Amino acid sequence: MKFKYLLILLLAFTVAGTAQNYKLGKVSKEELKEKAHPSYPNANASVLYRDYSVSYVFTQGQGFVQITKVHERIKIYNNQGFDWATRTVRTYNDGTDKESFDVKGYTFTLENGSVEKEKLRNEGIFEERASKYRVDNKFTMPNISPGSIVEYEYTIESPFPYIEDVDLQYTIPIKKENIKIEVPEYYVFNIQLNPKSPLSFSFEQNTREKKINLRERSGLGTVNYNKNFRRNTMGRNTTGTKEYSYKENIYTLEENNIPPLKEEVYVDNLKNYQAKSLWELAMVNNPNGIPKRYATTWEAVAKSVYEDDDFVNQIKKNDYYQADLAAVTKGAASNEEKMVSILNLVKSKVTWNNYVGFIPEKGVKKAYREGTGNTADINLMLLSMLQNSGLDAFPVLLSTSENGIPVYPTREGFNYVIAAVNSNGNVYLLDATDPFSQVNMLPRRAMNWQGRLIRPDGTSNWVGLYPGYVSQKLTYVQAEINDQNVLVKVRERKGGHFAKEYRNKYVATSDKLQMDGVDTGSEAVEISEFEAKDLESLKDNMSISYTANSSSLVEEIGGDLYISPMLFFAQTENPFKSDSREYPIFFEYPKSQKYNISLKIPEGYKVKSLPEAIKADLANNMGSYTYLLKEAPGILQLAVSLDLNTPIVLPQDYEFIKGMFAQITEKEKEKIVFTKI
Repeated sequence: MKFKYLLILLLAFTVAGTAQNYKLGKVSKEELKEKAHPSYPNANASVLYRDYSVSYVFTQGQGFVQITKVHERIKIYNNQGFDWATRTVRTYNDGTDKESFDVKGYTFTLENGSVEKEKLRNEGIFEERASKYRVDNKFTMPNISPGSIVEYEYTIESPFPYIEDVDLQYTIPIKKENIKIEVPEYYVFNIQLNPKSPLSFSFEQNTREKKINLRERSGLGTVNYNKNFRRNTMGRNTTGTKEYSYKENIYTLEENNIPPLKEEVYVDNLKNYQAKSLWELAMVNNPNGIPKRYATTWEAVAKSVYEDDDFVNQIKKNDYYQADLAAVTKGAASNEEKMVSILNLVKSKVTWNNYVGFIPEKGVKKAYREGTGNTADINLMLLSMLQNSGLDAFPVLLSTSENGIPVYPTREGFNYVIAAVNSNGNVYLLDATDPFSQVNMLPRRAMNWQGRLIRPDGTSNWVGLYPGYVSQKLTYVQAEINDQNVLVKVRERKGGHFAKEYRNKYVATSDKLQMDGVDTGSEAVEISEFEAKDLESLKDNMSISYTANSSSLVEEIGGDLYISPMLFFAQTENPFKSDSREYPIFFEYPKSQKYNISLKIPEGYKVKSLPEAIKADLANNMGSYTYLLKEAPGILQLAVSLDLNTPIVLPQDYEFIKGMFAQITEKEKEKIVFTKI
């Protein structure tokens, strides 16, 4: 028996000695020695441990205060993982109350067999204002190198009852994750997992009884439970302490080896497909028996925004722009001309300050006077002018691509506002925050599935945010081969979003910078004689032209010359490599790219072989690809067209897209062969 007890005791000590220690600061040499994740060896970093907890603490006078604590230990395997040493945590205020943020942490390295740690200091912690009501708390861990481990713990104290979405997955693997949410019975949440994620998790739920002691003064008055509800008291001239009990609902999740969020090309916002737990505050059951309901519909959310004085009163203000509005709309022959004139007026008067929101920060009059404002300052001003010019105009609330796609109705699901005009049965969308936006040409950040159009009577409906027209890019090329050197003259005409994107990127930059941006696929191609036309114009189209010179485009084998008719415009790699696709393919907007290439047959040579023509069509008119090469006297003429008719392709159609791009890649790798006469 003694031997048996001794064996059990030894086993217990062995388990205790080998068990992983997840306390803050207790990083092991074994963790620091790890060179790669055992299951995902290509990962640049991994989360060794993540603990996420939310609880509500009762204090006299304040009531329930929400405490969120997050403890993460992250292993950095290489330089590409350094981004995980900088973290951003968002906190909120409502103009009266605000959340507090506190963080502590260390960086661990292995130096000559010893574990060294460096503390996160104040100079590594800073704030950035994201909007009037949001602050980004950022911190960067010190002394990072490949093999380091960063570990930190941050705490958010909040007077608000809402629970933020709880991330269950990152773009790097998570070895161990513990989630614990403790909620007083007074708060009722609708809980669901992100339906767009392919992963599934299940919370375990338990309850326990908790007690609080309240100091109550008799007499007519109240006792705060928090800013959302109070307890009435009656009586006179006595003070005492009374114990109250309530139920606490506890939700826990313990998971190991969570796979990373799979990164794919052509994704709108990867976070839309991240595994996470969504907590919608449905109701607060006040102890005095009067419940306050929060769960709502998108119709009710839109109406509540429209009825907000800070929103609707800004639309009503119109005295500050009347003279300017009359001047630009005088002589407008159509509603479309009015829209264009008013949009250009607002863009000329006010510049976006890079803050988003559907509530103005400065107010429209001050923004107009000072020349800067947030999205609401600018676009509610635009909306007001459109309405005052006699147009049937409405606000449209939306969520930016960065903000993601909201799963359930909430005001926080919107973070942006644009204007819409109903004219002749058509809906036109306008956004004056982008200097190169046009009617029905929104900035990329605002093209995120759909927005909510609100009418003055409070009714609303969804409207699509993607353009219904095709943006075109036409490239005309003349090329000739001289002594195995290829001279290429290019003129590229860009329209629609192609033009807007180029202008946004290169306006007020040098020709040199634009030349450096020409994608030739090789440093061996020299660019010269560059010229951009209508770069700063508001015309629909703009163009660039340049000359390219290279000896790397042609190859001599056995006396024959081999050259790709696509030159450096060929797509030589299929961007769609995965066997299957979990997310929609996001092409941003309908687009058409055409190449007309003329290649002079080199003197003393004739055509030996040419790539054959092909035409590929996608199902449901999603797109097509055409490649046609013809020989004429002394010249070869190539016409290539790639048309993508829909901005979004669903995962079930992935095989069609992958197959077509495989055809494109193989075809554009093919070469013309010239042989000597």
